[in-house]
Amino acid sequence: MTVTTSEQQEQARSARRASDGRRRRDLLEAATSCFGELGYEATTAQAITARAGVSRATFYAYFSSREEIFGAVAGQVCQELLDAQHLEGAIVDDLREVLRATTTAVITAYFRHGAIVGLVDHRARLDPAIGDLWSSVRERLVARYARFISRIAEAGEATPCAPPATVAQTLADAQLVGSARLASASDDERAQYISDMIVMSERLIGFT
Repeated sequence: MTVTTSEQQEQARSARRASDGRRRRDLLEAATSCFGELGYEATTAQAITARAGVSRATFYAYFSSREEIFGAVAGQVCQELLDAQHLEGAIVDDLREVLRATTTAVITAYFRHGAIVGLVDHRARLDPAIGDLWSSVRERLVARYARFISRIAEAGEATPCAPPATVAQTLADAQLVGSARLASASDDERAQYISDMIVMSERLIGFT
C-alpha cells in the first residue's frame, strides 16, 4: 500500500498530538487568546504563530488548519465546563452546598471562557464537528443536573417545581445566556449574578 505525502503529514501530526508537548500547549494557549480577542474569522495561523512566538511550519507540524486548532481549543473549554460540574470530597454529602459550589464553578468557567463559548455556540451551527461536540457537552451538563435534582427529590430534601429534566434545562440555559450577557461586567456584577442564580436554582429545585 502506498502512503501519500498528506497521509504521512497527518500521521506525523497525530504522533505529535499524542505526545502533547510544550509547543502544542503554547499553540493552544495562543490560539485561545487570539480566538477570544479577535474572533474566529480574524484569527489566522499567522496571528496564532506570532502570539506563540513560533514559525508557521511549527503550526502546521501540529495542526492542519485553523478549523482543527479551533476544534482543539473548543474541546479544552468544553472539558473545563464538564469538570466544573464535578465535585469530590466531603462536600458531596451536603446537597445544597453541592448546588451552590457547582453553580458557582460552572458560571465562573463560562465567565473565564465567555468569548470562546460564544464562538463555539455560533460555530456549532456551521461546523458539524463543533456542533456534535457542543450538543454532546450541553446534553451531558443538563443530564447531570437532572440526575442531581432527582437525587435531591428522592432524598426528600426538595420538591421541584417541574420535572427534573425541565428544571435542569431551564437552569442550564439561564447560566449560558446570563453569563454571555455579563461577559464585560464588573467582578461585583458577576458575583451578584452567581448569587442570584443560586437563589433561583434553590427555589426552582424546591429545597425544603
